[in-house]
Amino acid sequence: MKKPGRGFAAVLCALLVVLAVSFVLPSESEAATGSVRRATAVPRKSAPRRIFASGSGTRKSPFLVRTAAQLSAFAASVNNGEVYAGKYVKLGADIDLKNIVWIPVGFYDENGGTRPFKGFFDGAGFTIYHMSGGALFGALDGATIERVSLQFVEVAGGSNVGGLVGFMTESILKNCLISGAVRGESAVGGIAGSALKGFMESCNFSGNVVGESGVGGLIGAVDHSTVRSCKVAGNVEGNADVGGFVGGILEGMIIDGVANAVTVHGERNVGGFAGNLIDGGSVDRAAFNGQVLGNSCVGGVVGRMTSGTIIGCSVAGSVKGRAHAGGIAGEFMDREIRRCVSSASVDGIIDIGGVVGRMTGGILNNNANHGIVSGGEAVGGVVGNFSGISMNFSLIENRHTGHVKGYSKTGPLVGVYNE
Repeated sequence: MKKPGRGFAAVLCALLVVLAVSFVLPSESEAATGSVRRATAVPRKSAPRRIFASGSGTRKSPFLVRTAAQLSAFAASVNNGEVYAGKYVKLGADIDLKNIVWIPVGFYDENGGTRPFKGFFDGAGFTIYHMSGGALFGALDGATIERVSLQFVEVAGGSNVGGLVGFMTESILKNCLISGAVRGESAVGGIAGSALKGFMESCNFSGNVVGESGVGGLIGAVDHSTVRSCKVAGNVEGNADVGGFVGGILEGMIIDGVANAVTVHGERNVGGFAGNLIDGGSVDRAAFNGQVLGNSCVGGVVGRMTSGTIIGCSVAGSVKGRAHAGGIAGEFMDREIRRCVSSASVDGIIDIGGVVGRMTGGILNNNANHGIVSGGEAVGGVVGNFSGISMNFSLIENRHTGHVKGYSKTGPLVGVYNE
């Protein structure tokens, strides 16, 4: 038999070379890293879902959101379990959510299973318009949200309802602007429903907030959190624990707040800044101008204050309540109110005071009332009804320059003193 010719041998040799090369030859990128591709290698993991316009999630190259579809896809990814811890997300354009029922980024579940956003979100000065449904973020945990503008929002829900955030823990909100309407039942706020160990700075809300309990122009319920240099304008309405800034405060602080052209309306524990201040909370250097209306425990700064401090605050406008109404605090039980000034008119039926309606403990130090105080029984230029241990010790250099009108138990400083 004839041996194969040279032509056949050359073809066979070339075929073997091709097979060998396809088995071990690396690509340029693989050669650079020293890796070798094999024909039988397991396929690589799929690339991250391309839900953003661009970016890699770093501070220098954040994930960029430019459209409503990308914003919705981002929300869906968090709701499916991607928390974005340490990742940066940034708006790259104005977004209009008109005719879209918004599903928040993340959600809070009181029974467990909460899926929060844990990264950094920068609104970059762009605006999201006509958001309706839930908050932009349903839940935050250790997150930072800044420079977000939401205009013409229509948010509604049950508990933990806010225009920007429903529930936040150990998170930061800075330089955010929200306008529109927020409605809920409990823990309802123009910007956040509930804040636990959180921090809010230079955030503004204008519009209407309506709820049942724990209702605030900024935050419904504050627990060990700080609100600094924020502003509110509009209407806040509820039943219990209703405040122009915060519904209820537990070991929290309001610092350098401004509530201008604000109406706060509730039944009990109603205040220009906080409805109910509990266990060591404080309001410092806050200015209120508007109307506070309620039934019991109604104050220009705080409705009811079991233990806390109010320092350097001012109130203008009017305070009206049936019982326990004061230019600064409706009912004051412990700690101190210092260097506050009220020029608001205060009107009610029983326990009505230019600074405090009913005082059962604590210290009033260097406060002034310049407004008209009018009521039925226990009406005073500084305190309507004082039930402290020592009036001389508890009332230090307080003054009243307005008018006091009442039917019984009326005085220029104290209406009635019960030892």
